[in-house]
Amino acid sequence: MKKKIRLISILAFTIPILTVLISYFFSIKLDYVSFCIPHIDGCTSISQVGRYPPVNFFFKTFMFISIFFIFLYWRYNYLLISENNTSFLYKLTFLLGIFSIIFFSLYIIFLGEGDYYRFFRRIGIFIYIFFTVISELLLSISYRSKPDLFLNISIINFKFYFNVLLSTLGLILLPLVIYKIINYPNFKNIVSWNYFFLIQINFLISFFCWKKV
Repeated sequence: MKKKIRLISILAFTIPILTVLISYFFSIKLDYVSFCIPHIDGCTSISQVGRYPPVNFFFKTFMFISIFFIFLYWRYNYLLISENNTSFLYKLTFLLGIFSIIFFSLYIIFLGEGDYYRFFRRIGIFIYIFFTVISELLLSISYRSKPDLFLNISIINFKFYFNVLLSTLGLILLPLVIYKIINYPNFKNIVSWNYFFLIQINFLISFFCWKKV
């Protein structure tokens, strides 16, 4: 099962990132968005990159594939760490991970134009981010509680502190994004691109948690 978790972790990391980057490339070619370095300039949002046909067919298809692997990621992690011990912490970690998937699916389904789509898209992505960050923090705590299962304790500790930092950043940045406290062009897009990348790094860290020192 450990080998499965390593494989699923790397797939959950790479597929969404490649999907966004490839969709961004084709959206530029089709003049749907302008070229820039979105992590710095924020000239477009991730939603806009995958919103218009025919790019949206590719974007949605591979994002749903990503959701499938993220589901397997939470399932296999739960099965492994809860073996002979179904504590509340392990159950809560799994449930929040599943909730994150549900709202990520909502975000993908309502990826379109108009106020109706915009409302559900924002609800989906914000709750997905919230549940993902919290569930990854709990997962890192679960990892630390069962050091005998893992091969790289230093990476597990790094994952824990990384998620503490990510949670703190979320608490600081979320109000700034929602209430537009910072009057800076494309600030929301810059935060979205960078925070999305940081969330994805969690899957990569989980991959290395199982690697021998």
